[in-house]
Amino acid sequence: LARAPLWRAGLDYRHGTGHGVGHYLNVHEGPQALSRTRITANEQPFEIGMTLSNEPGYYETGAFGIRLENVMVVKKAKTEHSFGEQPYLGFQRVTLVPFQRELVMVDLLSDAELTWLNEYHAEVEHEIGPRLESCLPTRAWLKKACMPILRKGHKPDTLRKTNTS
Repeated sequence: LARAPLWRAGLDYRHGTGHGVGHYLNVHEGPQALSRTRITANEQPFEIGMTLSNEPGYYETGAFGIRLENVMVVKKAKTEHSFGEQPYLGFQRVTLVPFQRELVMVDLLSDAELTWLNEYHAEVEHEIGPRLESCLPTRAWLKKACMPILRKGHKPDTLRKTNTS
């Protein structure tokens, strides 16, 4: 899924999408991983409570590179059904930091991608903002950094309301 937008353009990245993050923040700690290059790392099924990175990116040789890195934890997903009494798994974000607004090229984002980005920023502001009440300059910075990113000519009230619960 992380590679799909690049694949549609005939591109890819050469690194894994994610790896385990363990105690002492040891980098590339297994046994879990999201990688097409380290196939043996994928032999360990995810388990509730495992922590791993989520870091898709793209590098244009000799020109530029970008990688979006976050940490997430495996959790039980809320589903309507439980086929075979087997729990379905999902991910919960651990890293909650706004993306650098000035680097976002809005015209290149689909409506779904822009909605995801704005909902992510709303989640960051909702979760982190109250923890910054004793530091008003930082709180103000976060509020500004998490404001909805709009296409030219759109008003803020045209955005979907975000469910942050």
